[in-house]
Amino acid sequence: MKKVFFGILLLVFLFVFFNKDAIVNMILKEYINSETITLGEPNSYYKNYSYSFVQDTDNFSPKNRQDILNIIYSFLNRGLDEITFYCDDSYTTCIDDFNEIADNSVYLSSINNLVHPYNSYSNIYFTFNNYGKIHISTKRTYSDSDIQLINNRIKEITDSIITDDMSDYEKILTFHDYIVNNTVYDDNIDIYNQSESTNSNNALGLLFDGKAICSGYSDVMAIFLNMYGFNNYKISSNEHIWNLVYIDNSWLHLDATWDDPVTTDGNNVLLHDFFLITTDQLFEKESSLQKNNHQFNSNLYLEA
Repeated sequence: MKKVFFGILLLVFLFVFFNKDAIVNMILKEYINSETITLGEPNSYYKNYSYSFVQDTDNFSPKNRQDILNIIYSFLNRGLDEITFYCDDSYTTCIDDFNEIADNSVYLSSINNLVHPYNSYSNIYFTFNNYGKIHISTKRTYSDSDIQLINNRIKEITDSIITDDMSDYEKILTFHDYIVNNTVYDDNIDIYNQSESTNSNNALGLLFDGKAICSGYSDVMAIFLNMYGFNNYKISSNEHIWNLVYIDNSWLHLDATWDDPVTTDGNNVLLHDFFLITTDQLFEKESSLQKNNHQFNSNLYLEA
């Protein structure tokens, strides 16, 4: 009897040993991965828009690569701090695809450009295992206290310069001109090695110090556009970032940075060369200046 018992025990042990991955996967599928992901309510900076590159989704069980991109966008767009979800059992290359996307800074920064600046990240963190469990967390670009300061300042500005009888075009133009007239480009900052002590790379520097680089200009403009209900996002190249806004049934470029040129004599100059122009006009103007800063990836910003 003992021989039979130990023989059965040995068979069970060998079965478990040689099939441990299948057993673990079964347990994960039946008891853990079957957990319903509840997102909760999005925060007040949620944008109820989908774009050509990524779409808003409530399906957090990816079955393909596009699903992963959509999940990252939807996670950021909702203003979530962290989330854990699981690959669909049929998606055998899920972790490989996720790992590739997590290492692709171009994809991640492009998705980050599509969400409200208040829901954008300064750092994003990914962890995952071989059984399809994925965890995402972020450090936001702006703290709650930053947001309160910025909102109060923009409201103060718009209350003094924007009126209800203005057209959409006039509202955007008026705010664009205010930004340019009250900001200088901070050409002392190294955009590749930015000091922690400066705010020139965000909305705080522009609104409270009167200094900014392109990321500061574009964040302030995006925050304003969202406040007034304009569908918009930031668009970037390897060297520059600006705004794209949907107005009068068209997607148009808006670059307040380049409309606020650095001058040799220090005089403040207001231009409208890059104010609500088409992509063809953008490239034509850039070519005439013999520059190459607006060469963006059209596969990521298809609206442009």
